[in-house]
Amino acid sequence: MLKKIGAVGGAVALVLCWPLATGQIGERIYLDTLGQYDNPYLTVTNDSYDRGYLTSEVVSKVVFKDELKAIFEDEGLPTEWYFKHHVSHGVTGISSTSELMVNDDIKPVIKQLWGENAIPVTFTTQTAITRSTDFTFTMNPIKVDNLNGNRADVAAFVMTGSVNADGAGEFYYKLPTASLTTVASEEMQLEGLEGSGKGRLDRQFWIGSQNLSLNSVSFKDLSAEKSVDINRISIDMNNVLSEPAEKGASPILTNTNQVTVGNLTSLDGEQYKDFNFQLSFAGLDYPAISRLGELSERFEQQMTEDQVREAAEALDELVAKGLTFSISDLSVMTPQGSVKSHLSLTVSPGLERASENMARIAENVTGDIQLSLPVELVEADPVLSERATMMEQSSIVERNETHYLLNMKIDGDKIILASGDQLPLAMLFMLFM
Repeated sequence: MLKKIGAVGGAVALVLCWPLATGQIGERIYLDTLGQYDNPYLTVTNDSYDRGYLTSEVVSKVVFKDELKAIFEDEGLPTEWYFKHHVSHGVTGISSTSELMVNDDIKPVIKQLWGENAIPVTFTTQTAITRSTDFTFTMNPIKVDNLNGNRADVAAFVMTGSVNADGAGEFYYKLPTASLTTVASEEMQLEGLEGSGKGRLDRQFWIGSQNLSLNSVSFKDLSAEKSVDINRISIDMNNVLSEPAEKGASPILTNTNQVTVGNLTSLDGEQYKDFNFQLSFAGLDYPAISRLGELSERFEQQMTEDQVREAAEALDELVAKGLTFSISDLSVMTPQGSVKSHLSLTVSPGLERASENMARIAENVTGDIQLSLPVELVEADPVLSERATMMEQSSIVERNETHYLLNMKIDGDKIILASGDQLPLAMLFMLFM
């Protein structure tokens, strides 16, 4: 009986003390992650942390940087924002509710877009003691009837997801409708925006997949009663990081992207259907491309000699390992007929110190180009028609009843035509110019 009483007492003591433990764990998680978060667009730091027994009150400071900072400054908005978090310490984990702190600098904007004393955005999380977190971000609906002649009606934007202790996770977001009308009688209407992703952010690169779909979007000139209408848009991106077969070699990044559009109606009423665009990069040395990504943030500034040398070394390493660039499909159905094209270029591995002589990269390239253009589309443009005729006379392109056809292979500094004839690569560029 004493053992049972002791066990029960120990359990009760554990439950009573656990909020203190989860409170400490929650504070540590916050200070180790969100409280010192930094990326190329914004920085999040802890402004205050008041930890209690069952709850804690926290304030975070968000500072926008670079491009985002410039956008906010151009719109007359502050670049420093504060969020307050109400944190609860439970037996199984930590939950929090976060809200934007509305100060005098942004109160007029909040009032105009969301209304008096409104809460524009909320963020809720549920974190287990394993640091696995489920979250929900909500931007509440916006309705503006007349703001200097502008109108807006935007439904609630909601994003949900989860992230584990290693930073990997998934998310899903949705915006049902949005309508914006400007004082210049221009209108944008959007319907059915959805997106998702699964993976992790590794410095500049999202390792994993992301996709976005949109039922329709239209841009209207109300004064001229004209519009551009786009339907059934889909965008998919995938980054895969793979370990090479050779022991000790660098990881390899493969990037694939696909954009599809079901239908586009132009201002003059012409219909373009079944647009497809598939782009990929394969065989990218991950350490080298990561270094170039980090250095690219400084390209708009004056780079030091050390930074220039580091960029050249990263480029040399990237080219030396070899890579492939491919547009496997670029096609659309136009009113004049179907347009189809394909391009693939491979830089063979083994080229050392390419930055010292960039022309050597072209000598190491192989690939092929295919292009099919409707005759009616070509002849509608005098300049394009002249180039096509010149290339047909030179046997670079062929023409049938409906299309101009270009088929060639690239081998270093020469092109190999479908007929087997070879020409200097420079001649092709001159003809295209």
